[in-house]
Amino acid sequence: MKFLPTASLAACLLLSAQGAHADITDSCNKFKTSYDKTYCVAKLFLESDNELNMVYTELRKPLKDNVKQQLTETQRDWIKYRNAACESSGSIDVGCNYKVNRERTEYLRDRARECKTGNCNDAAISKKSWE
Repeated sequence: MKFLPTASLAACLLLSAQGAHADITDSCNKFKTSYDKTYCVAKLFLESDNELNMVYTELRKPLKDNVKQQLTETQRDWIKYRNAACESSGSIDVGCNYKVNRERTEYLRDRARECKTGNCNDAAISKKSWE
């Protein structure tokens, strides 16, 4: 079950790359036109969303049903947090979304690594790490 909506690339292209954070725009500075920069930033944003979904799915595999449910609830709360933090006046700050996605991905990836070693920490998996 996929919980993170993937925005269409066309919609992302309408967003300005100017609002993106330095860590994302540095990757796109080689482009000269604002259209090309925006396209680049949008692709990075979509890739971060896809990577987050893959890590989330990987983490769920070894979990007990009750911990899976807790993770699902926590992830839904995180999506609300991300949307509130990165949306303003009906527009998405792509750079913010990218940054917040990357932070969550790394947090979940660390939990998946722990589980692979047989050390799943149920409290850390369901923790609201962004608070």
